[in-house]
Amino acid sequence: MKAINILVFKTNIRFKKDLKIIAPCLQTFKSVVRWNIDWKDADRILRIESAYGDPVEIIKTINMAGYHCEELPD
Repeated sequence: MKAINILVFKTNIRFKKDLKIIAPCLQTFKSVVRWNIDWKDADRILRIESAYGDPVEIIKTINMAGYHCEELPD
């Protein structure tokens, strides 16, 4: 069994309708096991459980979809 990494990002994903854009983007990553957005947090925290720990491609993909995404330190 592969180790699971938890990646945490600050985003500007504001509405549940934005998930229609974000979900297909995240589904392109075979290593993503699960993800969610903390709607109560002002920084709209995106947490991703992934078998692969490099956040660069995820950031690029979210940015290309028109949203801000930056990794938060551990």
